[in-house]
Amino acid sequence: MERTRTVSEADAKRYVDQGWWQNKTLLNPFDAAVLRTPDKTAVVAPGGVRLTYVELDHLVTKAACGLLKAGVRKGDVVSVQLPNCAEAVVVHLAATRVGAVTNPLLPNFRAKELRYILGFARTKVVIIPSQYRNFDFPTMYAELWRDLPDLAAIYVLGGKGAEGMRDFDSLYVDRELPPMENADGNDVTVLIFTSGTESTPKGVMHSHNTFMHATTQMARVCQLTSDDVIWTPSPVGHGTGFGWGVRLAPSLGATLVLQDIWDVDEALQLIEQERCTFVLAATPFVVMLLESPALREPRKTSLRIFGCAGAPVPRLIGEKAREKMGCTLIGMWGLTEGYIASASSPTAPDEKLWGTDGCAMPGGVELAIFDEETRTRMLGPGEVGELATRGPNVSLGYFNDPERTAAVFREDGWLFTNDLASMDTDGYIRIAGRKKDTVNRGGLKYSSREVEELMLQHPAVAQVAVVAVPDERLGEKACACIVTRSDASIEFSEMNTYLSDRGVAKFKLPEYIAVLNSIPMTPSGKIQKFRLRDDIVAGAIVTLPPYKLNREAGLVCSPSR
Repeated sequence: MERTRTVSEADAKRYVDQGWWQNKTLLNPFDAAVLRTPDKTAVVAPGGVRLTYVELDHLVTKAACGLLKAGVRKGDVVSVQLPNCAEAVVVHLAATRVGAVTNPLLPNFRAKELRYILGFARTKVVIIPSQYRNFDFPTMYAELWRDLPDLAAIYVLGGKGAEGMRDFDSLYVDRELPPMENADGNDVTVLIFTSGTESTPKGVMHSHNTFMHATTQMARVCQLTSDDVIWTPSPVGHGTGFGWGVRLAPSLGATLVLQDIWDVDEALQLIEQERCTFVLAATPFVVMLLESPALREPRKTSLRIFGCAGAPVPRLIGEKAREKMGCTLIGMWGLTEGYIASASSPTAPDEKLWGTDGCAMPGGVELAIFDEETRTRMLGPGEVGELATRGPNVSLGYFNDPERTAAVFREDGWLFTNDLASMDTDGYIRIAGRKKDTVNRGGLKYSSREVEELMLQHPAVAQVAVVAVPDERLGEKACACIVTRSDASIEFSEMNTYLSDRGVAKFKLPEYIAVLNSIPMTPSGKIQKFRLRDDIVAGAIVTLPPYKLNREAGLVCSPSR
């Protein structure tokens, strides 16, 4: 697979000399774990599935033979659109075994996204479920296949496929795996398409070196070992679940516990039964855990570290997690293009754990704040600008997309992220929001996140998203969409009094409030503000005062709860 970003020879040599790139693949620690602890549980998955390391290795070898039989060769793309199940782990390790590139896909992708991704990536083999969440995947793929000339085989897990498709079990070919060419650490191993806001998704390419660096340094910061049990409620078709579940556990020789459909009670039960110790997931997951009636009384759980990504960690939540679960929350920041770039050590002072998004990961990772207009001037402590990262964690650019690669990957190695942030004198960053995640009220711009962080400290607020909505006079106004805690309530005047008492400038006070039963999120736990904005404008969400875009038309939002 052709790379679109070239790491300079000097940087590559430095990464190797420092031991940050070790020219290893995920198979190196996995094979070592098979030899060292063959009878140790490797994967716990829905449906009562439990695989030891030697059992997992046996399935991986058979699946690798099956991929070879299907015509998969080094550099070919194997797309995996599966829920959180053991087979997703098997296929990734098998694809790695034959030198193929794994392309994880979210189960909620449909024909529009899949037609583009599978065609653009020239996928050779795809693995799908028969049914998931009452959706018929084979029927959809039967239509898609006509437009995908490079797609040689479709394997269907858990049921019958359409004409020409193969049962997943037929991927298991019981024969000796032929000798394979040694992988180069710079070979692409994973292709993950971003689900961003642009017209077409971008395929992020990670090599063995860049991804192994990420998992190695995560283990170093969080002091993870083979004794840990990695709980993964995030979908494995997303970068979070894939990187910090499917890949992290075997890289440590640890146990992976997969949870499929999110359920708070099931999550707490899994943590207790399997003695889970670590998870990296979006912050709303831990908020929902703490809201569970099962945690009304504090109880010590096995969960040692909860890495929070995608949203700030309010101090109140951090303190509650420590008190009610015996778990340390740590702020982290990263993106698919540069896994994980910053984190706080679990031993850091509380003001760094919960008040920041961490400092640069060890192992040569760098962070800097640049002026957002020219991206040429580094800013000083406390100044807000565009966050950039560079180092051995940064991906190899976007597949077959030199133009968009050049727009964010600079020749000197800096990856520009479109995240606004500041950095303190100790090197800890605070994400202020996305460049686009701002409210522009009459020319005065401010970050939604600044208000959200304060609102999350209110005792009645469980979740909040501050959304910019159109306004005829000022261009934009803000609406605070709030999910309250059980048996709690909050009024419009109370919200703004609360914010004013904490020094929030008047122009940053939300003009509307919407109290909702839930806030729409992606499967990985990121809030979908565009959906909230569309629903407010369309009148599907009630706001107080009533939101009116066109005064003559008298548009007033209707109740949502």
